[in-house]
Amino acid sequence: MDSTQMEIPSYFLCPISMQLMKDPVTLYTGASYDRHSIEEWMFTLGNNTCPLTKQPLHNTDLTPNHTLRRLIQQWCVLNSSAGVQRISTPRPPLDADRLNKLLLHMDSFQVKALKKLRSVAGESESNRRLFASSAAPASLISVIESYSIERDEEGYCYEVATACEEALGILYSLPLLDETLDSIATSKCLASLAAILKRGTSNARFCSAMLLQTLSRKGLERLVLNANGELIEGLLELLTEEVCHQATVAALEMLIAIASNSRRNRMKAIEAGAVSVLIESLPDQTTEKKGRCERMLCLLDVLCGCAEGRAAMADHAMGIPAVSKKIMRVSNLATEKAVRILWLLCKFSPSKRVIDEMLQTGAVTKLCLLMQCACSAKTRSKVNEVLRMHSKCWKDRCYISSVNFPE
Repeated sequence: MDSTQMEIPSYFLCPISMQLMKDPVTLYTGASYDRHSIEEWMFTLGNNTCPLTKQPLHNTDLTPNHTLRRLIQQWCVLNSSAGVQRISTPRPPLDADRLNKLLLHMDSFQVKALKKLRSVAGESESNRRLFASSAAPASLISVIESYSIERDEEGYCYEVATACEEALGILYSLPLLDETLDSIATSKCLASLAAILKRGTSNARFCSAMLLQTLSRKGLERLVLNANGELIEGLLELLTEEVCHQATVAALEMLIAIASNSRRNRMKAIEAGAVSVLIESLPDQTTEKKGRCERMLCLLDVLCGCAEGRAAMADHAMGIPAVSKKIMRVSNLATEKAVRILWLLCKFSPSKRVIDEMLQTGAVTKLCLLMQCACSAKTRSKVNEVLRMHSKCWKDRCYISSVNFPE
């Protein structure tokens, strides 16, 4: 239907989307909206007022407006000659009895039942909210946990992998309750997610990463305590293979949450090769990928907080040049983190190799230039400290002799 050629009665338009309503529902305030639009308004955007009346929404129940829907359908039929298509009858919202029947089918027809569950969950936000508050999440987590248990000689059973992918897709779409997130953060479930991150399909790996990102943003202590080397390795593989931008960001946030918690976790990440992965990924992070670059530098900063991380950084031929290159080229945060990483190296691991590389790779020149530009007091203080500490080694080199080192 072309709304520019056909004038639609105003009372058939959703007050939110201003499109013809396909599934009109009414709030207790008396205002009617298209179901998808009002559910997004309340549940996704988190608004608690009626868009039309501005009244507080103490009750979020949605009542189907059958009369309005029939009037819209009649209008569509009357104007079919003008190219107006009749709206289809919407499916009724999911109820607890129907959901329980669908869950029972998982025992004998797991993959088929999961595909049906995923389809039903995708129909509306109210369906997803019912899923989240039911026994469905526990059943889905049980399916995911089977991934690391039921394996054939080649690594894993195809049917189990397919079932896990469907279960992950459903969980990722749900507004998960804290108790569900706590269940995902158990060592058993994290072991399965680690296995999926390493050898699952792109879609399964993406959903796993997004679930882990939700956990990291919740700051669950159990998540950090149960994180193991396998999980860290799986997250690092996401960084090297770049399944997609969202998955990369999710992996970085998860790694930052894990590594920031304890020295033990930082050591696990360093032993898994995190420093090398970050250094080798940094050159590709341009201003268009600002958020990713900032997170990579944040993680590298955390890892360089211990001697082993600084040693891995100093031993990598690209370490100092990759980090110094980001100074004044990405964002203020990236500059701050890059300077802090170089400061950690120069203050706590000032080997002759590090001091020489700082000069040879242009990092010293970058720091001197930064002193002449606008930067935060914290960053300026660290730059000043680095130049003071090693001015005797750098001061007499001919190609930077014009620079006034702080005394």
